[in-house]
Amino acid sequence: MKPKLLHAWVSNRANDLRTTLLVYTGATVATLFLIRDASGFTSEMQFAVAVAIISFGVNALVWFDGAIADIGASTSSMDEELANSEMGKNFRKAPFIAFRVMAFAIVVLNTVAQVIALYA
Repeated sequence: MKPKLLHAWVSNRANDLRTTLLVYTGATVATLFLIRDASGFTSEMQFAVAVAIISFGVNALVWFDGAIADIGASTSSMDEELANSEMGKNFRKAPFIAFRVMAFAIVVLNTVAQVIALYA
């Protein structure tokens, strides 16, 4: 893959990660404010908030995982010059599987904790 195209692709997926992180954080903060007032909710409202929390989590997982997987896959698309540079060598060593596992764990734990707090 041409270096400019690779750079553009990785940059776009990194922007996806940043955007998703901001949206997911905003959604999490918003649902935490709802959870704070959950004691006055009917069971239908609690269920609706739980569905929203789970939906935000699933959406975040798909976007985070997809972006991290694409960025990780781009390590094999580097041309020889970039792959042999110090930055390219570092990029190849990045633990993308660990990043995917961490993103999964954070979102799942956050989602489960919010649903538990909603019904507690």
